[in-house]
Amino acid sequence: MARQFVLNLQAAMGEMSLRAAGATTGVDHSSIQGILQGRTWPDLDTIAKLERGLGATLWPGPGASQE
Repeated sequence: MARQFVLNLQAAMGEMSLRAAGATTGVDHSSIQGILQGRTWPDLDTIAKLERGLGATLWPGPGASQE
């Protein structure tokens, strides 16, 4: 689930820089970087901000593969 979340986040960001993603979502760019690098895990508020700001569903749904 964590891996799929990061893949979804990367896809939603596309070519957007970390700073641009931070400005768009209200999540500090260093927090986004930590999530992408696997150093930290977002809380529910952060996930909601990322999804709302990027206009994408990032959290894998019930049909997601659980490896």
